Amino acid sequence: MIGWYGGAVVSQHVDFIHLDPNIYWRGLKSLVEFESVWDGLVKAEIFGLLIVLIACNEGLRTQGGPREIGRAVTRAVVASMVAVLFLNYFITKIQL
Repeated sequence: MIGWYGGAVVSQHVDFIHLDPNIYWRGLKSLVEFESVWDGLVKAEIFGLLIVLIACNEGLRTQGGPREIGRAVTRAVVASMVAVLFLNYFITKIQL
């Protein structure tokens, strides 16, 4: 969403584009569905919560010093990536 505002500023102030902001926003509204934006925001919140839970779980279970911290971070990153991929698949199936 911040990128949309950046696009409006750039399209208005860059000489070779120089597009009226009203035209920019009207075009954006016609091309972007609110439901898609809402779905993306909800999924981002769910994924963020999932990543936090996995990372905190790995971090709190870590014992053995600095070397183990690196391994715990790697485990948390890998587990988070896999969990996000699986959860994204199921959320997408539910939405369709």
